[in-house]
Amino acid sequence: MKSEKIGLVLLFSAVVLSYSVYGQDIKKDTILIRDLSGPNSVSQQMKQDNTSKGLFYIGAGLDSLDQAKKRFYNKTGFIMNADYNSQIMGATKAIGDNVSASGVLRIYGKYNLVGRGTPNEGGLVFKVENRHKYTDLPLREWGPEGVGYIGLVQSVYNDDGWRVGNLYWRQTFAKANIIAYAGFVDVTDWADIFAMASPWSSFNNLSFATGTNTFGGLYPDGSLGFMVSAWLTENIYVIGGLIDVNGSATEFYKGFDTFFTKFETLKTFEVGFTTNSQMPILQNLHVTFWQVDESAKTPKGWGVAGSMSWEVGHKLFPFLRGGWANDGGSLFTASVSTGIGYNITGSNVFGLGLNWNQPNKNIFGPGLKDQYLSEIFYKLQVTHHFEFTPNIQFILNPALNTNDNFTTIFGARARINI
Repeated sequence: MKSEKIGLVLLFSAVVLSYSVYGQDIKKDTILIRDLSGPNSVSQQMKQDNTSKGLFYIGAGLDSLDQAKKRFYNKTGFIMNADYNSQIMGATKAIGDNVSASGVLRIYGKYNLVGRGTPNEGGLVFKVENRHKYTDLPLREWGPEGVGYIGLVQSVYNDDGWRVGNLYWRQTFAKANIIAYAGFVDVTDWADIFAMASPWSSFNNLSFATGTNTFGGLYPDGSLGFMVSAWLTENIYVIGGLIDVNGSATEFYKGFDTFFTKFETLKTFEVGFTTNSQMPILQNLHVTFWQVDESAKTPKGWGVAGSMSWEVGHKLFPFLRGGWANDGGSLFTASVSTGIGYNITGSNVFGLGLNWNQPNKNIFGPGLKDQYLSEIFYKLQVTHHFEFTPNIQFILNPALNTNDNFTTIFGARARINI
């Protein structure tokens, strides 16, 4: 407990000191920062919130609030958004409940305190959530326990209650070509980045997200650690990060104790290539390596993931992604995903994905069949502040269902943000 208190005092002192020195800086954002974070990150989510355009206009009330928040940000460097997310899924064949539903309230934003509008910009990034279930099983647990599918049909809708997913300092260096995070971070914000990896607005199944379910899904967010990304040339970048595998977003402050006393960590390193200087995840090739130490939560292990995704003609977005793991507590030993997106930079997005995977026999035992799945979704931006996403998943050989070889999952997701 002593180390936790010391860590919190140091974090608070850094914020106060930074504000006292730089708090009067009210410059607007004028520096191009080539962001290498994925669509889950606070910065990317806020960009999406600001640029989406709905099919219907329902009045100027929330639009006026948007403009007021922008004016306040220009004066102070502080901006905050909030959203509420709901999801329901039902399976035609199951080993438990056929239906599951969950909801998530999120409050997220940033407070730029240092050098706003300069190449050396720094500030706090935060995200606080309340994740809760509507049914007996939340969606994250429903895949294995309800459907009998080894994997996560939805990775973020659990029953954690209140949690802190992000609370870190973000700093740019070297003409904004280097970005560093330090604090309570989420490894999926930077590892194996992919434009359609967000379970809030894109594919639901984790097989189409970080590591194609060969790593990332079982490692904590809101965990103490750091990340550094750097542009080596105009087209080549590297990203490295380290987090505490014993961290917990529901008790994030305990990370000061587990990180420094146990030092059991997950390390990631990625090297990538892009031709798009402003939105690098739209034309992207990369390879990601990871290694995890043995802990009470995970066995030691390592693995590699690769991704090729390339926007064609400002509309089509084909992708091919895969991963392989040597244990480390991964759900899959091997996994390959391919598919296509349409209009992914627009407000209405279509996605189709196919996946093959091999469950990890060290966790689930030998003799399990390979699993195959497909997911289709269509995100409809109804208004600027409301989106609705029907989706469907087809699963062949759900490994934990010994009675049925095929199941279909129908789902609907809704999100409202302010």
